[in-house]
Amino acid sequence: MKSLFNLCLLITFVEAQGTIPFKLGNDYRIYIKATINNSEPLDFIFDTGANAMVANTTKTDSKLNLEFDGNTENTGANGITNQKVSSSNTIRIGEFERKNEELIGVAYPGSYVFDGVIGYPFFEDYLVEINYELQKLILHQSNKTVDDINSYEKLKMTMTGEVPFIDFSVFKAEEEVEFPVMIDTGFNGTLIVYHKIASKFDLGDQYEINRIS
Repeated sequence: MKSLFNLCLLITFVEAQGTIPFKLGNDYRIYIKATINNSEPLDFIFDTGANAMVANTTKTDSKLNLEFDGNTENTGANGITNQKVSSSNTIRIGEFERKNEELIGVAYPGSYVFDGVIGYPFFEDYLVEINYELQKLILHQSNKTVDDINSYEKLKMTMTGEVPFIDFSVFKAEEEVEFPVMIDTGFNGTLIVYHKIASKFDLGDQYEINRIS
C-alpha cells in the first residue's frame, strides 16, 4: 500500500529528491531517525496530524540539552495545554536539515516509546510519498518527479485547524454517511469517530461491538 501526501506549500523545481527509511511500529506509527543539535539519532514519529515539532521530554531530558525559552498553547488529543518551547534548534533527518526550528516540549506518559514528533511542516517544501511496502518516505520536488502519479487516486484535502482532513464515508444499513476525518499518521491506525459525529448521524448501536480482552 502506498499513499501520496501533498505538502507542496512552496516548491522549488529542482531535479533532486531524496528518500528517508522508516519503520512501521507495532502501534502502526511511522518511525524515522532524527538528530537534534547534532545529538545521537533519536526515534521520532512522522505525524501528518501535527503542525509542529515536539520533543518527548519524558525520554529526551537525559539525551538533549534543550534550552526552553518560551511557552505556547498546544492542541492535542487531550485538548489544549500550555507547553514550554525551545527555539533555534537544528533538526536533521537523513540529508534534510532545518535550522532555527522550534521544539515544543511535551511530557508524554512513560508508555510512549518515541523520542518526539516530526510534524508535516518539516517537509512543507516537498510532495511526500509514503511507501508502506518499501517503508520509505520519498520526497519529490514536484508531481513531475513521481513516476506513477496516475496510479494514485486523488482525494480532495482541506486544512482545518492547520491539520489535513478528507471526506470519509461509512454505511448505516443502506444509508451512506459522510463526514470529514483527519489524516493522522501520528495515531495508532484505528479509525475513531467522536461522540459528536456519532450522535449527529445516529451511529450508536448500529455496528457489531468487538472487545479485545
